Amino acid sequence: MSIWLWIGLLAYFTGVAIAWQQFQPKIAEWEEYSNFPVIWTVKLAIAIGYFLKSLIWFYDLILDDEASNKKASSEH
Repeated sequence: MSIWLWIGLLAYFTGVAIAWQQFQPKIAEWEEYSNFPVIWTVKLAIAIGYFLKSLIWFYDLILDDEASNKKASSEH
């Protein structure tokens, strides 16, 4: 494989790891109530949702940039 492909994959998975670490406090909020089966299921669903969101972390960067550009242009 090309060195650039390896660099791209490394950067992507580093971003996934960083995004996943940022979501850990939100998932840990449900730890207190995890002895109830329904809450445990909700916590699992939330963790899966945050994991999937961490896989598309670069879209959040793009959308945040577009939103801030629209906000800045509307203020002028």
